Amino acid sequence: MKLASFLLLTAFAVSPAFAQEELSEADKALIKAVRDAGGQAMQLAKNDTRLTIAFHLSDKKVTDETLKILAGAGNVYSLNLRGTEVTDAGLAHVAGLQDLTRLHLEKTAVTDAGLAQLKGLQKLEYLNVYGTAVSDAAVSDIAALKGLKKLFVWQTKVTEAGQKPLKQALPELEVVPDFARERAKAILEAQRAAEDAAKEVEELAALIPKTEAEAKAAADRLAEAKQKFDAENGAVQQATAGVKQAEKALAGANKAVADLKNNADAPKAVVDAANKAAADSKAAVDAAKKAEAAAKKKVEPAKKAMDAAKKAADAATKKVADTKKKSEDTIKKAVELKKKAAELQK
Repeated sequence: MKLASFLLLTAFAVSPAFAQEELSEADKALIKAVRDAGGQAMQLAKNDTRLTIAFHLSDKKVTDETLKILAGAGNVYSLNLRGTEVTDAGLAHVAGLQDLTRLHLEKTAVTDAGLAQLKGLQKLEYLNVYGTAVSDAAVSDIAALKGLKKLFVWQTKVTEAGQKPLKQALPELEVVPDFARERAKAILEAQRAAEDAAKEVEELAALIPKTEAEAKAAADRLAEAKQKFDAENGAVQQATAGVKQAEKALAGANKAVADLKNNADAPKAVVDAANKAAADSKAAVDAAKKAEAAAKKKVEPAKKAMDAAKKAADAATKKVADTKKKSEDTIKKAVELKKKAAELQK
């Protein structure tokens, strides 16, 4: 019996906004007026008759005049005026929405004077003034909203100095962005980045001698490869000269044979000797050409080896220059980051 009585008393204790399922005639009239004005209005939930009203997607011009339909309205949970032409004057009609919990004023012409009119909205938990002219002058008025839990001040004139007394007045309030927290985070990030840069400077300082040694070794290999190429190329030139000399001797031997053939009185032994000399000269030419071909075969690999060595030497030289440049840039970066962290701490 006692339990049944308790449940009955609890049911009667529930606020009317949650107990009733049907909208009041006043709420229905407000919804119609909002929709006629180009806004959206609806019941918050199936078992919650509080109203959510939004004008941010309206295809009609929403001004201070539009908000007159809200004057004296009760049971409004949320109001979205983002991007409308509402000014401080329009907030006079919002000031009477005693049940208002969420208010969007982003990208409107609202200023500090407008927020001063909202001090009576003690149920307000969410306020968004992103992209407005609101400044530190509104801090005391915002602090008067004792139920406020979340405040958005992106791209406003509110500063870290202004946020400090606001957070002192409302310790549970979440301000976005929290300039003090972001500054502390930026300091920590700058310090860590400066430490990382300093470490990188040390690593690069140790790397430079290593790259220089690698560059010297690559240059030595290039010099050796070039020396070998020059030797092989010299051998080809020598072999080519040998071919020319053998061909010249062959031409002389052939001429001698031709002259003897034109001389009917030439002794056979002399003719035979001339023919043998010509044959020997021809063999010498063939041998010289064979030696030249063999020498030329050795030049191509030597050239490829020299080209590869030059490419490696160039890369090693570039690596030294790049490492030194990176070291210089990293030193500058470390100095700048350290300076930035110091400035942020001031």
